[in-house]
Amino acid sequence: MGMRRWIGASALAFSLALGGCADDEPAQTFPPADYSYLSQLHLNVATINIQDEAVPSLGALSAKAPTPPDQALKQMASQRLVASGQTGQADFIIKQAYIAATGENAISGAMDVQLNVADAGNLHTGYIHARINRKLDTGSRSATSRASLYELTNQMMQDMNVELEFQIRKKLMSWMTDAIGNPLVDGGVKQQSLGAPGTVASPAVVPSVTTPPTTTSVPQAVPVSTQSSVPDAIFPTGSGDDNTSVVPAPKQKSPPMGTLQLPSSSQTSGSNG
Repeated sequence: MGMRRWIGASALAFSLALGGCADDEPAQTFPPADYSYLSQLHLNVATINIQDEAVPSLGALSAKAPTPPDQALKQMASQRLVASGQTGQADFIIKQAYIAATGENAISGAMDVQLNVADAGNLHTGYIHARINRKLDTGSRSATSRASLYELTNQMMQDMNVELEFQIRKKLMSWMTDAIGNPLVDGGVKQQSLGAPGTVASPAVVPSVTTPPTTTSVPQAVPVSTQSSVPDAIFPTGSGDDNTSVVPAPKQKSPPMGTLQLPSSSQTSGSNG
């Protein structure tokens, strides 16, 4: 009787050992969740609170994942949501985040988050809701391995990053700002201070066409140098300077030869008479 019990206990221990070996997997390291490479979403609030209200599901595999889904959501919210305002607050609430087995070679997961915004007096409020679902077929690979859980978590986070940004830009655009707190409209800057506080903006410069003044050129009088009527021994025709206009003095000319006639005898007698 004792021998039978010993054999039965040995068989049970052997089967459990085989089952444990089947789930063993080589040690692997996985990079931590990082979403700093994605564009930041600036909100016109002073603070952003992150709350995890997800209730663990029975039989869920979330805790076994290298990065549990709810931890990945917290990391995303802390890296992508930025408070750029002076007053008000935002609450990022994780409603659901889990991974569960679906059949023998498949796993599925879901994420559900809500973002609430309010000003200081709680007079203006807004919210968005983002939810995604994803399923992963692992084929011959173990569906419950850490590698499979890590892959599904990354796929769900890719979907959530897209969905969250889409919902914020669609429904909370009036709460968005640029990096220095200027409100956005349709993804562009609504207003931006270009000068120092208290300065008056310079008016727009309108190009003007200037007509050059019309000038009338009046020739300057050329100075006339006074020259002696007696020819110079060195420069008979005047100064040798080419740049100075010299008006030559008039020359005394004798009548040509043959033009002078003596008075005739008739003219002489007429004048005498």
